Amino acid sequence: MWLWTGFGYHGLSFSVINKAAYLFAALFIIQGCYLLYAGVYRCQIRFGLPPAPATVAGAAFMAYAAIIYPLIGAATGHHYPEMPMFGVTPCPVTIFTLGLLLLTVRPVPSRLFVIPFIWSLIGGSTAILLHVPQDWFLLVSGCIAVSLIIFRDRQTMPNARIA
Repeated sequence: MWLWTGFGYHGLSFSVINKAAYLFAALFIIQGCYLLYAGVYRCQIRFGLPPAPATVAGAAFMAYAAIIYPLIGAATGHHYPEMPMFGVTPCPVTIFTLGLLLLTVRPVPSRLFVIPFIWSLIGGSTAILLHVPQDWFLLVSGCIAVSLIIFRDRQTMPNARIA
């Protein structure tokens, strides 16, 4: 989803409106490649049901991105195919990814959070300015997820170095 959003959404669609989209495209493509590298090549991402509250928050983030997000969009006047959708547009992809990372069972590289956290601030603040209510949660989602991950990882592996 990160690669598609980088190429398709930012690179091909959003860049027509805003030239900064080329930078956003690069960030999303880098994140997609790093997720593949860390998860597939390095096997640094293992999913499971870690101790709550990370599990509860992760499931809630994922449900919000995939189900609640489009419902809020529809309720506020955004209709298909113009509405921002999960798996295609950056904000729900970011929220969903943060939810997935909350459902990991061992510390993941902290670098995996950098771009989603940055996008939570960029996309979340833009959502407030542009009155896109389904994206408002994005503004705090990065802070919530990073805080929970740091707390969880320090509890489960207090002496581990998270790179």
